[in-house]
Amino acid sequence: MGGAAGHMAHPYDLQDVETGTDLLNFFERAKSYVEKKGAASVKIDGVNVSFKVVGEPGNKEFAVDRGSLKWIDIEGITIDKINMRFPEGHGMRRAIGTLLAILNKALPKIESELEALGLYNDPTKFLNTEYVEGKTNVTKYDKNFLAIHGLNQFYHKIHSRTGRERPGLDRPEGLKSPSVEVPYDSRIMESLIKKLNSVAEEYGFEVYGSVPTEKLVDIALDKALKEPVSFLISADREITKTLGEWLQEVTNPRYAVVKRKDGKKTHALHKQLYLDLLNKTVPIVDLVEEENAEDALSGAIIMHATRLLGNEILRGLTSPMGDVMNHEGIVLRDENVFGSQPVKITGEFIVGNLTGGFGGLEEEMDEDLKNVIALVPGAFKPPHQGHAEMVEQYAVEADKVIVLISKPVKSARKLANGRAITAEDSASIWKILTKHLPNVDIEISGHASPVTATYEFVSEEGPLEPGTEVILGVCTKGKDIERFRGIEKYAKSDIELRSLSNCAVSPVEHSSEYMELLNMSPLKNDMPSVLDSAKDPSNFHASDMRYLLGKATEDEEALELLEDFVGGPRNVVQILSILGIDTGLNEPLGETSSMGGGAIEGAPFGLSIQDRKRKRKKSIYYEPELYKEVLELIMSRGILK
Repeated sequence: MGGAAGHMAHPYDLQDVETGTDLLNFFERAKSYVEKKGAASVKIDGVNVSFKVVGEPGNKEFAVDRGSLKWIDIEGITIDKINMRFPEGHGMRRAIGTLLAILNKALPKIESELEALGLYNDPTKFLNTEYVEGKTNVTKYDKNFLAIHGLNQFYHKIHSRTGRERPGLDRPEGLKSPSVEVPYDSRIMESLIKKLNSVAEEYGFEVYGSVPTEKLVDIALDKALKEPVSFLISADREITKTLGEWLQEVTNPRYAVVKRKDGKKTHALHKQLYLDLLNKTVPIVDLVEEENAEDALSGAIIMHATRLLGNEILRGLTSPMGDVMNHEGIVLRDENVFGSQPVKITGEFIVGNLTGGFGGLEEEMDEDLKNVIALVPGAFKPPHQGHAEMVEQYAVEADKVIVLISKPVKSARKLANGRAITAEDSASIWKILTKHLPNVDIEISGHASPVTATYEFVSEEGPLEPGTEVILGVCTKGKDIERFRGIEKYAKSDIELRSLSNCAVSPVEHSSEYMELLNMSPLKNDMPSVLDSAKDPSNFHASDMRYLLGKATEDEEALELLEDFVGGPRNVVQILSILGIDTGLNEPLGETSSMGGGAIEGAPFGLSIQDRKRKRKKSIYYEPELYKEVLELIMSRGILK
C-alpha cells in the first residue's frame, strides 16, 4: 500500500526488529495474537485509493488525493480533474471516474456519517481504501469492490523549495509516513458502508469494511524453522543451515545499500536480490561487492523467514472472503502488541507479486501501472537545484529516472576562467544533487544534441523493454516542449510515450532568502537573467550559476548565492572541487548557512542576511576543533590553499 496512506510495514520494517531473533519473536507474537483474538483483517490485493471531501458548504464533492505535494492532489482530484492528473491511457482514469461517481451520488445519503467521522469539513482526513476490479496483481476476485480499510489524516508538510504547503497534523520527529490512521466509531463506518452499497450496486460494485479473519487450523512455526536453507557463497563453497539457525546469526540490514558486481545499487531487502541468492543462480562473491556480501546474505535470510513464517500464519486463517492464502495477506493493528504502526504479513505474496520492489524501502506500484521510466535529457552546463527538483518530482511517479547528458562540443559552455564544463563534470554534479534519490541513474550520451540522444534512447535500438511507459522530462519554460514534438516518429512501437503536456513540469523558483540577498548584492547588476529581459531572475538559470561560479574566486556573496543553486554549503564545496575552482578564501566568515541544505560550522561562507544588514558587526563563534576538522576537509579537496 503506497500513496496517501504510505507504505504498510512488513515485519522487518518495525524498529524493534533488529535481528533475526527479533523477527522470530514478532511471528510468535503474531501467531498467539491471531489464534487467541482473531483480530487480524484481510489484506486485499488491489489498488490503494484515498478519498476526501472538498468544496464549500452546499457544493461538497469527493476527490482523490495521491498524497503528493502537487497542487492537484492537495486541492483534490475531483471528477472534472481526472484527466489532468492521470495521462491518456492510464488505467486509473476510468476507475477513479466510476468510484467518484458512486461516492458523489451517495454523498447526500451519507452526510451525517461523514460529519461524525470528521471528514465532511476536514480535507486533511480521508478514507483509506483498496479498489478491486477483476484480476489484480496476482489475485482473481469474483466481483468488483471497494474495501475501506479505515480513516487516515495527513501530516503537515511544506515543500522545501517551492513552499507549497499540505495542511495536516504536526509530524512526529523522524517519521516519514505521509499520514496516520486515526480512530473512529466502527458503528458509524458500518452505517456509511451500508448506505454506499445501495448506490454501488447500480455500478456493479460492492463496498466492504475491514474483512476479519478467524482461526482455521492450529498454526505451527516449527516446520518452517526446521527447513534447510542453502546459499552459494562461492563456486566451490555452499553453506546449509536450518532457517532457525540462520535467524540466530543475522542482523536486520534494514537501511543497507548493496552494490552489485554489474555496478547497480540496490537495497539489502530487495526481492530480486533475495531470489538471486535463494536460487543460487550466481555465487554471492560474483553477485555483489565483497564489502556488501554480509548485508546481502542477511537480507535474503530475513526475507526468506518473512516469507516462510508468514505462510504458516496465513495457512491457519480463513475469512468471509475465503482462506487468507488466496489474498495478499493480513493486517495486524494493535498498538499494545505491535506498536503504533499497522503491519502486514504477506507470506508467498512476496514472490507472487513480481510487478514491483519488495517492502517499505521501495515504491510499491499500483497494479494498473506499467514499468515507468522518466527520461530527463539535457546538456546541463552545469546542473542545478532547479533541474534536481524536476527529477525529484519524476522520481515519485516513475520506477526509475534516467538523466541523459549530451556532449556538445562546439557549443560547450565555459566558466569565466575558460574551463569548459564537460559531460563528466555534469555527471559528477548530478550525483551530488540526487544522492538522496535511489531510483535515479546518470548516463552520458555520445550525441551532442539532447534531442538526438533522446530519440535514439526511445528508438528500436534503444534499451527500453517492451511495454515501458516513458515520461519525458520537459519544462513548461521556454521552448522545451516544442523541440521534442516529433518524438513519436522515432519511438519503438512497443513502448508507450506519455503526452508531452502531461509530462511537463513548471520551473522551480529560487528561495526568498536568495532573492533578498541577490537584491542587496552588487552582483545583481551583471547577473545574466537580470540583463536579459526575457528571463525571470527568480527562476533557476544555468547562465546565472556559471556567472556566480566565475565570481566565486573573489566574492563570498557569490558563494552564498551558489548555495541556493546546489542545495547548501556542503554541496558548494564539492562542486567547486569538481570544477577545479580555487576560491582563495581562508577566513571563516560564518558558522551557519543563510539558505537551504544545512550548516557547516566554520565554513568560509554562509553569513546570514541579518548579519549583512548589520554590516558584519556581529561576532561569530564556533568550536575550534570542529572548525579545524571541517577546514582540513575543505583543504583536502583543493578549494583552499
